[in-house]
Amino acid sequence: MSPTRLQAKGWARVGRPGAHLLRRGAWYPVVRISSSHIVVLDVNRRNVPVDRRFLEIRYHPPERWSIVRCEAREIQRVGRLFPLTYAVCPACRHRQGFESDVKELICERCKKVGALAWDELS
Repeated sequence: MSPTRLQAKGWARVGRPGAHLLRRGAWYPVVRISSSHIVVLDVNRRNVPVDRRFLEIRYHPPERWSIVRCEAREIQRVGRLFPLTYAVCPACRHRQGFESDVKELICERCKKVGALAWDELS
């Protein structure tokens, strides 16, 4: 039985800038890992090949909010205004600003509650 979109082989997120279009901090289901250092990710229900060197891979779904710090030029490229530091929901990948003293966040979109992963800054 081959994995389906509901049976991810793992979870991956971008670990460093590179030639890819993935959002920093967002975790994507792994569809396939090839022997040629290419990992195929499910990005919005499309299979997207990414060089494994750019990815952090885990075998369990994320539970904590990823924290992303970015520079002003990166924010301009997105075309929307975001705080320089924001969090990414582990369930729906929604980007959300937060106060500096917050320990947990409730997602504005999907209502998932989770802790912030301060030890894993993206």
